[in-house]
Amino acid sequence: MKIFKIFSVISFFAVAATAQDDTIRVATNLVTLNVSVSDIKGKAATGLKLSDFRLTDNGKAQEIETFSDAAAPVSYGIVYDQHPTTDDQTRSVLAALKQFTSKLGDSDDFFVTVFNDRGSLTTEFVPTVDQIGNQAGGGTTSLFDAIFAASDRMSKARNNKRVLLVLTDGADHNSQHSYKELRNHLRSVNLPVYAITFSNRDRTMFGYSDIFRDGPRGRILYGEADALDRGAIAELSKTSGGQAYDGNMRNQVYLAAVCTMVGEEVKSQYVLGFYPDALDGKYHKLKVTVVGQKEKKLKVSSRKGYQSPRKG
Repeated sequence: MKIFKIFSVISFFAVAATAQDDTIRVATNLVTLNVSVSDIKGKAATGLKLSDFRLTDNGKAQEIETFSDAAAPVSYGIVYDQHPTTDDQTRSVLAALKQFTSKLGDSDDFFVTVFNDRGSLTTEFVPTVDQIGNQAGGGTTSLFDAIFAASDRMSKARNNKRVLLVLTDGADHNSQHSYKELRNHLRSVNLPVYAITFSNRDRTMFGYSDIFRDGPRGRILYGEADALDRGAIAELSKTSGGQAYDGNMRNQVYLAAVCTMVGEEVKSQYVLGFYPDALDGKYHKLKVTVVGQKEKKLKVSSRKGYQSPRKG
């Protein structure tokens, strides 16, 4: 059976039968993951081939069916949480994003989603403060919903290598999706989340954040972002195969530097894909290693697992 390479983590497809048989054969879901490889000095290891990698699913070796090397283009989804904020802060953030996106390659692409308590605006360019201010009401107004919507949009991205860049204080404001739903969703897709979290004047907020509560409107939040909020975003980033950074959003230079650092890391990653043996609805542990003599000299990092859908 010929297997078509597809660029989504959860995708069903049918392969036409032979002339002698009218049966339609359905392949299992393709699971992909971004893989970073570095030497003992922390420098990205380029030039590796498919044959250099070994991948296991719950300890069982898997055949790597799809492979993209470190030169492959990248699709970026950028989510900017605009509340709380000021016009000066927003200008600094947008200027840093414009500086970052202006350096992307010709085959790279991106979209930007900016949301606040009035709604959201999604563009395929970095909008201005006026464009954001003139946006009509509607769309998501909360962090978890914005990340969820951006991940759905990224499923249609043209490039196999994809990443979400989230700029936020970490506070969610009554999203329809709970933290648990978002975490499980991100576990089911290959979409590393790199989050830059911040706090205004690094204040300590008084409030209660019931991060893991499930309810009709998801999470309950009183007050503004605190360490627990930022910790939740850090955990989401880590389990997706990404990373979280703490920073001051008013500092344009710092923000642009972090975005560039994320871009360089993603650009140097490899993308591996395989077809799991079964769809069981359980969480599966993944492990990627570099084989042969290179294994002793290289460090490999990737997301640690995925949430399998249940067949039927």
